[in-house]
Amino acid sequence: MDIDYKHRIFGLDVIRAVAILLVIFSHSTILLFPDKETTLLVIIRFFGTIGVDLFFVLSGFLIGGNILKQLAQEKTALKDFVYFWIRRWFRTLPNYF
Repeated sequence: MDIDYKHRIFGLDVIRAVAILLVIFSHSTILLFPDKETTLLVIIRFFGTIGVDLFFVLSGFLIGGNILKQLAQEKTALKDFVYFWIRRWFRTLPNYF
């Protein structure tokens, strides 16, 4: 698979990395300190939820951008949108296995 790095937005990759770290730190506190409820652990776990929110925002931004590109190319027929959602579905489907 050939990836075109010229069209990547570096800031979005940074936000994705921050979101990943927030979720990992949050989950690690649950694994390492399952019975503790200190203020620091509660704050770290809260930031894990912010990491998940960041993933949703990034997903919406990227999918919305793809839909806007499709609209700009005047691919507005029902079959075009069905094709778009089938492609999205096949892209996420392997993650469930």
